This record gives sequence, structure tokens and C-alpha cells, in this order.
Amino acid sequence: MEIKFKGKVNQVFNLDNTLAYEYIKVPTLTRSHVNMAQARKHPKYHGLANSDLFPNILKRISKEKFNQGIIKLNNIPDGVKVDTSKFLAVVSFVA
Repeated sequence: MEIKFKGKVNQVFNLDNTLAYEYIKVPTLTRSHVNMAQARKHPKYHGLANSDLFPNILKRISKEKFNQGIIKLNNIPDGVKVDTSKFLAVVSFVA
């Protein structure tokens, strides 16, 4: 199942005003971020896609993938795609 969200690219600078890194804050994932048609067909999550437990599953997926709650653009996790060509970056990955 594909999970997709948008976020602003933020910058962190060193004391000498050189760029340290850029990052995107990971939002709290909800059903609106998930392709629900794929979630209902997913071998692992199909029975829980329409249940009240699904937000907790999304929270666990987010914590496993992005343990700090941010995505550093110089250290993107495996399987995560980040498109920074527009004002808001589009982040997508398959769970």
C-alpha cells in the first residue's frame, strides 16, 4: 500500500552559516495519506484497513520508517521517494 504526504523543506545551519542539512517533518499519518484501495488488498493489513486500529498501524509504520519524526534529505531511508521539484516536497513510500 502506498503512503504519500507533502511537507515543507526546512534548513538547518551551522554556526558559521553553512548549510548543515535539509529536512522534512513527517506529519501524523492518517487514512487520507494512504491509498485505501491498495490497503484493502494488502496481504497484511487488509482486515484492519477499515477498522479503528488502522491509525495505530499507521503510527507504528511511521515510527519504524522515520524514527526521529523527520526525513533528512542527505539520509533518506530505503524505499522512500522524495520529490523536491515543487514548493512542497512530495514524500511517498510503500508499506
